[in-house]
This record gives sequence, structure tokens and C-alpha cells, in this order.
Amino acid sequence: MEAPFQPLLTLNLTPPNITNATSGAGPNPCYEFYDRAITFQFYSWGVVGNIIAAYGIIGNILAILVLRHRLMRSSTSYYLISLAVYDTGVLLAMILLLALPTIYLEKKVLMDYYFASMYMNQYLYPLALVAQTGTVYTTVGFTIERYIAVCHPLKAANTCTKSRTKRIIILIFVCSVIYNVPRFFEYTVVEKWDATLNRSIPELRPTTLGSNTDFKQIYFICLQLIVMFLGPFILISILNIQLMRAVKNAKKTRNRMSTNAAKEANLTIMLIAVIVVFLICQLPSIADNILWTIFDEGVLLCSLHYMRLTSLTNLMVIVNSAVNFILYCVFGKRFRRVFIKIVYYPWKRKGTRYKYTLYDSSGSRRGNSMRVYNTESTFL
Repeated sequence: MEAPFQPLLTLNLTPPNITNATSGAGPNPCYEFYDRAITFQFYSWGVVGNIIAAYGIIGNILAILVLRHRLMRSSTSYYLISLAVYDTGVLLAMILLLALPTIYLEKKVLMDYYFASMYMNQYLYPLALVAQTGTVYTTVGFTIERYIAVCHPLKAANTCTKSRTKRIIILIFVCSVIYNVPRFFEYTVVEKWDATLNRSIPELRPTTLGSNTDFKQIYFICLQLIVMFLGPFILISILNIQLMRAVKNAKKTRNRMSTNAAKEANLTIMLIAVIVVFLICQLPSIADNILWTIFDEGVLLCSLHYMRLTSLTNLMVIVNSAVNFILYCVFGKRFRRVFIKIVYYPWKRKGTRYKYTLYDSSGSRRGNSMRVYNTESTFL
């Protein structure tokens, strides 16, 4: 959801950011936990997050290769390919905008990249939110499709078609971009001189639109709550309960199930696993966003507990974007078979080949009959 990137522009706590987060005379209380907050973010994002994101990108690429195979082509596979693309975008944004900058803050390396990331934030941040929005509504899309296929099978033939799915995927992308257009005008980069570093450094600051109270109230609280939280989460939860009931009833009649019905049940179980993990990993971000919209920014930035909370909620969303390939392998029988075929078969074909000549003596008595068969046998 919104949480991984909503606080992004302020979670990378440099001393200037902490100074700006509070006001009044006397020592800045944010400095009391600055080192601990940065260290926690370094290990959660810079170490664990980078490892998970790197694996997730590889897993999503493999998932796309498998789902594009001719044996996997279906309306559902199109949704899952789209989901893998969005998840990859989220993971790349995590590496570029969260993990690598945190390494500089803790280890004082990659300084040039850290300042370059400030400029990147202005453009990659909205694109990352487009990917997040696409992830949420792609999940909604295949949940609805699976609900129709399982609970209303007579309507599925006309509703769950490949052409209709392609149009819905395009619609989700267009709506995700339109919804996040204001994000491109929310922040700007201002350069200022740093005497300690003896150089100009970039600093992200909210624009007139980004600091407008009405904009925050309408866009961040009202729209975000309905469009990104309540709407999709309630719908996904209700439909997922219905799917679980359908699978439970199907298990009772397993002996009477046809082969196609068994395949549909297995696909449903796989998608239920994807949906459950999605809900578990994304729900904590709701609390993060509520805190971010209710409390003053300066108060949150000076709370070590909040910093740890938002770091963990961000990490959970990263896990969600990286774990789907494992779920497909564990719960998807057809996915496993196709994956093994793609990985194993090319190596199998490179084995030693032997040519056999077979003689058939069952021919007519008028003459000797010989049939020659050229066959190839492969040994690994």
C-alpha cells in the first residue's frame, strides 16, 4: 500500500532533516536517537531489504518466464505477469530509494549516490507509487476473476476471457498513473550550501501543492483511505472468504471431481495463498499511514518507536513483492511442472545421443522386409 513510500522522503534522516523537523530553542531531541534509528534502518533495509529485493527481482523474472509459457497461458496468468512487473518496480524502487541511501547514512559510503537519489526521488517516488497502486488493483482483479470462475462457473466462459483480461490490465495501469499524477508535483529539489562538506547538497522540500492543507486532507486522508485501503481490502477479504469456502466444499467432493475441476481447485488454492500473504504483509501499512496523516510530521520524526514501526512495515511490503514466486512453486502444481520443464529440458537435450536401426521381420513372405527407424536416446 502507500506506507513504504509515503514516509520515504523523511525517513532517511540526515542531521539537516532532523533539525527541520523540530522547532524551538534548546537541544534537538531528535539527535538523541538519530544513530539508533539509522542503524535500525540500515540492517532492515540496507542489509535484509537488499537481499530480499535482489531475490525477489530474480524470482519475478522467473515467474514471468514460466507464466508466458504456452502451457500456462490463461486469463489468470496475464494478471500474474502484470503483478510480477509491478512487484519488480516496487523492489527496484526499494533498492534505489531506501536501501542504498541508508548504507550511506550508516557507513558513510556511496555519498555521491545518496545525493543523486534526492534528484531521483522526485521522479522515481511517484513511479513507485504507480507500481504499488497497480499491485493492489491487479490483486483485486484476479481475485474477482477467480471468484467468478469458482463461484459462478456458468458466467466464467463469457467473463473470464483473455481479451477482457488484457483490457482490464491496461485500464488498471492507466488509472494507477492518473491517480498518482499529483505525486509528481508534491516535492521539489532545492540545493543549499553545506559548510561541513564544502559543497552544494540537494534537499527535498514540499511544493505549494504538497504543503497545501486541503490537498493533504482530501488526497491523503479521504482518497487514500477509500481508494488504497478500505475499498480494495474489504473487497479482497470478502471474496477470499468465499473462495476458501468453495475450496473447502470441493475437497469434500474430491472423488467426484473431474481433471479440469481438480486443476481449477489447485489454481484457486495457489491464488488464495497469494491473497492471504498480500493481506498479512500489507495490513500493517494501514496503521503506518493513519499515524502519518494524523500526527504532526515533526512528532513522528522524533519518535524512535515510529521509525522502527515504519521500517518494519516497509520491509513487510518488500517481502510481499518478493515472495510470490515461492508461493507459485509451493502451491501451483502446473507452475512447478512448467518451471522444471523450462529449467531441466534444455539441459536434457544436450545429453549423449544414440542412433538405432530397428529391423522389422514381420513383413510379407514375398521378400525380406526391413524398416529403418532413426531414433535418439538421451542420457544425462
